[in-house]
Amino acid sequence: MLNLKQYRQFLTKNERNKIYLRKNGSEGRSTADSKYKTKRILGKAGVGVPGLIARFRKPEEVESYGWEKLEGNYVIKPVSGYGGEGIVIVRKKINDEKYQLMDGKVIRVRDLKMHCQEILAGRYSLYGLRDSVLVEERIKIHPIFLAFTKTGTPDVRVIVYNRVPVMAMLRIPTEKSKGKANLQQGAIGLGVDLATGITTFGVVGKGEVIKRIYDSRKKKMRKVNGIKIPFWTEILETAIRTQEIISGLGFVGVDIVLDKEVGPLVLEVNARPGLSIQICNKAGLKARMEKVEDIEVKSRGHAINLAKYLFGEGFFEKLEQKEKGRTVEPIEV
Repeated sequence: MLNLKQYRQFLTKNERNKIYLRKNGSEGRSTADSKYKTKRILGKAGVGVPGLIARFRKPEEVESYGWEKLEGNYVIKPVSGYGGEGIVIVRKKINDEKYQLMDGKVIRVRDLKMHCQEILAGRYSLYGLRDSVLVEERIKIHPIFLAFTKTGTPDVRVIVYNRVPVMAMLRIPTEKSKGKANLQQGAIGLGVDLATGITTFGVVGKGEVIKRIYDSRKKKMRKVNGIKIPFWTEILETAIRTQEIISGLGFVGVDIVLDKEVGPLVLEVNARPGLSIQICNKAGLKARMEKVEDIEVKSRGHAINLAKYLFGEGFFEKLEQKEKGRTVEPIEV
């Protein structure tokens, strides 16, 4: 339960919409709202993004595409979708007419085509307008995450304001979320200490607090705190670079996945990031953003140091005090 002081540090939806979304110009929002524009601009600037297999803009392009050549491990998504809606994650090919999805469901090629046609018609579009379809390579999941999910690829959302990372969470897909790292659909969200990249607290779905998560390596439940995310400084730098490259975004959520071979890749950019990240961090975005609003950030290194210094929780120091000297070691690969 939050006390009054803590509550006042939290950013409400009205405050986000009236104050902070105004920091995002129309050009930046337009880019963020299009996964294709985001991918093209970031890729051109040298930021890692998932590989593009195909893009469909017309119904006939869907019908004429050689689906049989795809062996699996790909993702179908609307260019202008939101909240994880309309995304289909394909695990493997069964034969030329059938594929298996991440949730184990078997789907026919004709059903995939129909889904693409629905995307083109605007069913999953942010504004309900006609859309286009992306078919992307599915990320090769980093080994550290294999213990916590078998249904999809976890990602790290980093909120960046005035070039400074102010909050982050690790999002883990579940069976309920059907392989998608989206809390609104039932994924798990773990708060992350910005200084260390180590998880702290957890929620599932729209805000149910959890203290434990299943570890398939040890075949038992374990505490949600203590998972060390690899490439942490690189993740923060990637999030900062993304805000710098996409002009006109002052307040942004950057979703980053970790490929086991190439490291951090930007999956998506959100110009209207959700607020549940505050719950799994037990901290308020408003208070953190107010701290950095007027700071002149001199470089990415400066921004990273600010984030680690201002928002590093010293979580394990607190645990050591609580446990009277017992040390809790973070899990690493």
